Amino acid sequence: MPIRYVCSNCGETIFEFKYVGQDYYGIPTPKEIYNLYGGICPHCHKELKLPSIEDIEIRPRLHVYSLGKMPVSIPTRATGELAQS
Repeated sequence: MPIRYVCSNCGETIFEFKYVGQDYYGIPTPKEIYNLYGGICPHCHKELKLPSIEDIEIRPRLHVYSLGKMPVSIPTRATGELAQS
């Protein structure tokens, strides 16, 4: 699940952490994002503020992926016949 840092003034995404392994540092803190842009939103050029607990939003995923139906029979190596599972 991605982690997005969004400007509270204009609503634009400032930074998005999409997946583990994206970089070597891990998930940046709000203070690191604030310092990265000098405390100014790159979109609307208003001053950024550090979030409080009430400002943090946790939402469920919009898409749930399924692996589909598993096969009923699997061929074996030794005989090449289908083994029933």
